[in-house]
Amino acid sequence: MENQIQTFVLTSSIVLGIFILITVYLVIKLKINDILLKKSEDKLKKFNETLQLMVAEKTKELLESEKKYKSLYELNKEILEKSPAGIIRLDKNLRIGFVNPEMKKLLNIQPDSSDLLQGELLKNAPVLKNCSIAGVLDELKNGQEVSSDLEFSIQDGNLTHLAMKGVPFFEENNFTGAVLLFNDITENIIAEQKLKQSFEMLQKSTGDIIQAMSSTSEMRDPYTAGHQKRVKELAVAIGHQMNITKEQLEGLKFAGIIHDIGKISVPSDILSKPGKISSMEFEVIKNHSQVGFDLLSTIEFPWPISKIVHQHHERMDGSGYPNGLKGDEILLESRILAVADVVEAMTSHRPYRAALGIEKALQEIELHKTDSYDAAVVDACVTLFKENRFSFSS
Repeated sequence: MENQIQTFVLTSSIVLGIFILITVYLVIKLKINDILLKKSEDKLKKFNETLQLMVAEKTKELLESEKKYKSLYELNKEILEKSPAGIIRLDKNLRIGFVNPEMKKLLNIQPDSSDLLQGELLKNAPVLKNCSIAGVLDELKNGQEVSSDLEFSIQDGNLTHLAMKGVPFFEENNFTGAVLLFNDITENIIAEQKLKQSFEMLQKSTGDIIQAMSSTSEMRDPYTAGHQKRVKELAVAIGHQMNITKEQLEGLKFAGIIHDIGKISVPSDILSKPGKISSMEFEVIKNHSQVGFDLLSTIEFPWPISKIVHQHHERMDGSGYPNGLKGDEILLESRILAVADVVEAMTSHRPYRAALGIEKALQEIELHKTDSYDAAVVDACVTLFKENRFSFSS
């Protein structure tokens, strides 16, 4: 019995001890959890405060950014609205999304009539479809900036000339639209046309004056009547054969017509002398190049006519007159005129000899193309005659 009591007491003590241990463990665990929870709450509170601060800062930045964007948008809008250039903005489908007031003005559209263009395909826009604007659209979509001058009739029937500049936009290599800028160049075109007409009239007047000068010089020398005209024709033909510039051709033409104008200073009895002239008489004749230069240098021509006339008796090897110039010291126009002058003179009648014929003339210039004459000019002249692409007028 006593053993049973001892066993019971021992068992009860063990159970009580375990209960106490469990209780202490639970109390300690609860306390630890409470501490951990409190720490978590503190962390959570701090995180929440940090998060609120970040949200406040980002909100502030967003508001500032929105304010800046709004200001920028309003600024851009004001620039577009007040731009002195006409502006059309296109979307990715090349539909018109925006037309500024200046563009409407250029197209004679009422300021409040944007519906005439808004949302319309550019190539189908009523006021633009008759001009060549559609031809530049593919270039825009391919990423190329485009420039073009457009001409079309607006509602009042007058022709309008616009200079267009197109700039495409891309995002991640995808075409997203374009902006077209237009400037009215109608007044410039009209001014250019008037200037061209004035220049043509001035050129015609210059030609008439030069022709009158040529006729005056030939009146004193009936034996060389028509000589200057024929020299001019051959010189221009050679110039064409050599592909010289249009400006050089014009100068050559007018210089050829009056290249012997200096002969007005030569006495008529020397010019028309039937026999061989003396060395002194030849010196007088040689002076006509200098006299021609002196006369023509007082006139402001658009071409170096006085120099061409001055040098047309110079020779490539320096054996010519009046200054003994050599090679490239001589203007190309003068080198051409020199060959044309010799060929025409040899094929025409003179008081002191009969005409020698074209064959003799070509032989002469080919014989001296390595010394007296420009080889390229001689080759061009010979080619014209051998291919029957030139003949002297009567």
